[in-house]
Amino acid sequence: MRKQILVVDDDAALRSLLTMRMECAGHTVDTAETGWDGLSKLEHADYDVVLLDYNMPGITSLTVLQHIQERHPSVPAVMMTGQPNSEVAAHALAAGTRACLVKPVNVVELEQTVQCCVGTPAKSGRVKRHDTRSMEMQQGKNRRISPLEIARAMKTNQELRRSQ
Repeated sequence: MRKQILVVDDDAALRSLLTMRMECAGHTVDTAETGWDGLSKLEHADYDVVLLDYNMPGITSLTVLQHIQERHPSVPAVMMTGQPNSEVAAHALAAGTRACLVKPVNVVELEQTVQCCVGTPAKSGRVKRHDTRSMEMQQGKNRRISPLEIARAMKTNQELRRSQ
C-alpha cells in the first residue's frame, strides 16, 4: 500500500536521495528544507510517516517532534542523525520518535523502519526490533548510501531544476 512520507532535512542531496529511495519502495514523498516548512506541510496534507533530521538550523528537531505529537499524534516520526552516539538517540527516543537512524542511512534499515511505522511488512521481511546489526545480519547486507550515490542524486536534482 502506497504511503505518504514527509522528509524534513536541510541537506538537499540527502532529501533527494531519500525521496528516490522511498519512491522506489512505492511511497509518495514530500520534502521540507526546514522544520518550519515541515510543520507547514503537516498542516496542509496527511502523512503516514515523517523522516526528521536531528540537527537543523532554526527550529530544533525536538521542537518539531513536539508539535507533531501535539497536533498529529497518529503520525510517527523517525529521527535521522549524523551523530552516532547514544545520547542523541536517547534524547530522540525519549522525546517520542519511533526510531533513530544514523547517517549515512542504511537503505534496508530505512525501508524496514518505515514499514514498521506504518504497520505493513517490508518487502525484505518484517523486523521485530530496531537493532541495526541484527537487521543487517538478517538481510545479509551492510548497505550504506555512498558518497557516489549522493553525488548522483545531487546531479539528478540539478538536472531536474534546469528542466523546470
